[in-house]
Amino acid sequence: MDANRAEIVFPTDCGNSPRLIIVSEFSAAWALTDTDAVTERLAEGARWELVGGQTGNGDEATQIPWPTFEPELVEILSTVTHGRLAACDGYITNGESRIDFCHMVRFTGAAKSAKIAEIRTFLETSRST
Repeated sequence: MDANRAEIVFPTDCGNSPRLIIVSEFSAAWALTDTDAVTERLAEGARWELVGGQTGNGDEATQIPWPTFEPELVEILSTVTHGRLAACDGYITNGESRIDFCHMVRFTGAAKSAKIAEIRTFLETSRST
């Protein structure tokens, strides 16, 4: 399936803050494995840690813990921001496969133009029965 054809669902309250929109769209780009959109938001030397897994340098797209399948649906459930910090959780599905995710994000600064300095990602992969 073409990743551009996946349905993307954002929370209805994402329109009131530029940083909420940035983090939600970044998470959707990650779910779609959109390398350009993801790396564009990362600061030079950004660190990306898959909790319980490897830590990689975000400058190398191969070190990003990409989803293991192309999604049919990406749903961002909630996004919270405060100053330099943000969190976003949601899930992606394809048929019976599902990946739940949560990204804990630290930006280089509080400005909406700040890049991402560090991400800790929590993943749970399951199959429906």
